[in-house]
Amino acid sequence: MSRTITKKYLALLCVVILTVGGNTFLIRTPVANANLVAQPTPLTQNWTNTGLITVDDDWSAVPGIIGYRGDDLTTAIGTDPQTILIDGSLTPVDVNANRNDPDLFLSGGVTEFDGIPNPAVALNGSGTGDAPHLVINLNTSGTTAINVAYNLRDLDASADNSVQPIALQYRVGNTGNYTNLPAGFVPDATTGPSQATLVTPVSVPLPIACENQPLVQVRIMTTNATGNDEWVGVDDINITGTGGGTTVLSGTGLATPTQVGPGQTSLLTVSVTPASNPPSTGIAVVTDLSTISLSPTQPLFDNGTNGDVTAGDNVFSYLVTVPVATTNGQRSFLSTITDAQARMATTSIALNVVAPPDPTEHIVMGNPSDATTDVANFTNYLLPKAQYVMSYHRDRGIPNWVSWHLDNSWLGTTPRQDDFRNDPSLPAGWYQVLATDYSGSGFDRGHHTPSGDRTSSVPDNSATFFMTNMMPQAPNNNQGPWEELESYCRTLVQQGNELYIIAGGAGQGGIGSNGAANTVAAGHVVVPSVTWKVIIVLPVGANDVNRVYKTTRTIAVIMPNRQDIGLNTPWRNFRTSVDRVEGLTGFNFFSNVRPWVQNLIERKIDDQ
Repeated sequence: MSRTITKKYLALLCVVILTVGGNTFLIRTPVANANLVAQPTPLTQNWTNTGLITVDDDWSAVPGIIGYRGDDLTTAIGTDPQTILIDGSLTPVDVNANRNDPDLFLSGGVTEFDGIPNPAVALNGSGTGDAPHLVINLNTSGTTAINVAYNLRDLDASADNSVQPIALQYRVGNTGNYTNLPAGFVPDATTGPSQATLVTPVSVPLPIACENQPLVQVRIMTTNATGNDEWVGVDDINITGTGGGTTVLSGTGLATPTQVGPGQTSLLTVSVTPASNPPSTGIAVVTDLSTISLSPTQPLFDNGTNGDVTAGDNVFSYLVTVPVATTNGQRSFLSTITDAQARMATTSIALNVVAPPDPTEHIVMGNPSDATTDVANFTNYLLPKAQYVMSYHRDRGIPNWVSWHLDNSWLGTTPRQDDFRNDPSLPAGWYQVLATDYSGSGFDRGHHTPSGDRTSSVPDNSATFFMTNMMPQAPNNNQGPWEELESYCRTLVQQGNELYIIAGGAGQGGIGSNGAANTVAAGHVVVPSVTWKVIIVLPVGANDVNRVYKTTRTIAVIMPNRQDIGLNTPWRNFRTSVDRVEGLTGFNFFSNVRPWVQNLIERKIDDQ
């Protein structure tokens, strides 16, 4: 009668993706309890290092070897293990750690006996562990004439005297059935009763099909025997071959970030995979940076300097600054990897150089308040960015106006970044409104240039979340007609137009979701009483200022900054003339347009 196991484990399974030599394998394994990296030959394991297994069911310190309990791979007692060819990696990972009692220990499965004179890992079938087995993961790249050898040791000196067969099997890869190696089958690896002296050597060559493979799995299995099973140690594992490991040196290049402007920096890295047969030493990486007018033989470093993060990890790095005179375009830097064994490999690093747009793009129609970059002009300070230009009022803590150009080049698929933050580009000593300054005020952090208008890249979208681009908006204003007009503008662009948009807030005192307020952020930020926007709509073209005619469409709105504006009120209900917005703000919009045309288009109220 077979023993029953004294404890049962729940195997928490996941999928590990293992890449070896350019090939990808899926290895199903419990979470964080195995090291299944395929090992090159020679692979030896005699279990004398008792620190390899210290916790039940944890093989993580044993390179390439794992034990499975084999539950329900068979349901019959006394099954010949040679007849069990199906995969067993979905059965519980198993090892009983730190045992010293093979004569008394009744739990079947896989056990480490490290408290006996000659430590070993052993197999024992049971009513639960129907087909316990070890799996050895091999990388035979560059290896021929592979031989698997080990000793089977009878460890059980109890009165038990079962017939304990042990089978040897293999498969290439990690899917499909195993194949028996009949020469490795041992019909009974034990003697008895009350004997534990038998040692049965096994030495079997693997078939040619196992040579030069990124993953070969070797399985050693027993089954639940008739009667009380005996512990059989699988010891002195020695897998050899001619060659072994990979003879190939390789690497993968990367630039972080992949897109920069002239004068900006990017970390160039080459992650090197050393050869293992013979092992690579003296690895060096040199990169040709001549396409950005730098050295054609620039060394990369693996010593913790020049941008390298971790010394000695085979990731070679160089923090490059792109010269300011570099023109826009995609660059490919050829990197050459060498080792002291005279091997060489190449890889490339892709970097896209894109100069940021000229901020004057956004004010080609004019500077509405003649703002300047003079710090003394703190009520009308010109703050240009690549994505928009604004006139900032230091004492109101919000812009007087923000102006931006919108066409298809600014639209893409970049998701909303939501990285609200203070703007460090403000002059020294000025209060920088914080991302949290509107919290609890009952007002939204309302964009002037909306996130949705800058989706061509992460930096462009992120720039819309500077707090200098915000004003306190009543939620029903910001999320209602204001947002509806923003979306409508993008619809016009999709219809073949380009827009010049200027937006701002005027007056003081609004009504948010918590009621009326004149300021937020302890008085640093004024709450405007209205929000306004003026827009010129042009068909896509060039020489935009001169293409503004008396028939050019303009849109202007003034919206009360109040919750009672109505979340679903159409934006068209708030249309007015550009002239009226100029009267409200004192600004001169579209001042670069021919004066007689400017006068005509600014007096109209849009009716489309």
